[in-house]
Amino acid sequence: MTMLSIVIPCYNEVGNIPLIFSRLRETLNERDDVEIILVNNGSKDASSTVFAQEIAKGDTRFRVVNIPVNQGYGYGITQGLEAAQGDVLAWTHADMQTDPKDVLTAFDLYRSQPAGQCIVKGKRRNRQLLETVFTFGMQVVVSLVLKVVLDDINAQPKLFSRVFYTSHIRDGAPKDFSLDLYLLYQARKNGLDVLTIPVVFAKRQHGEAKGGGSWKTRLKLIRRTFSYIFQLRRTLISKGNTHADH
Repeated sequence: MTMLSIVIPCYNEVGNIPLIFSRLRETLNERDDVEIILVNNGSKDASSTVFAQEIAKGDTRFRVVNIPVNQGYGYGITQGLEAAQGDVLAWTHADMQTDPKDVLTAFDLYRSQPAGQCIVKGKRRNRQLLETVFTFGMQVVVSLVLKVVLDDINAQPKLFSRVFYTSHIRDGAPKDFSLDLYLLYQARKNGLDVLTIPVVFAKRQHGEAKGGGSWKTRLKLIRRTFSYIFQLRRTLISKGNTHADH
């Protein structure tokens, strides 16, 4: 049986943790081909207590990976992926702005395709005009600098095969929010189809956005992403020159 592992990084999401468990129990029902890996990504709030309370309810499909000190969004996700047991892997966010059920929709689409030949991601449908313009601008920069076409880079979920993860993501994965970009870049460069499912971006109920929220925070994320785009290009140029020398 193909098993899906869903990784959800949680940093100071104490208010959303019960909602995540509740929504996933409702969505999974009696399914036994899915596991949920929740990463307590160095949280400084009462997340550990709430995780313990939820795990004590006895649903063995849920596991928690504890990271003592936060080292970044990407690091939390990769630590969760390392603990995963499925041959299909996915991640989504803990903010409940995207429905965890979207991961199962992505899984259904993935299984309808030739094995290992695609990744599946969300594509946000109800975004504000200015957000759409920023996203489009990022796509243009990526296309010009990295010579690949990527769409709605930070939309969730992301779903892919374990083989793709171990072959192309694990060793070079960035520790910050650039992980989404890196995954999609590697998919394009290695000839995988990037399929999308429509997702609705809801209002956050609890906590504070880590990679969005205020425009100040969003602009900071955009600057970091642009910086990583050029850093990745320099790395690729360096590798190309090394290969040419040989």
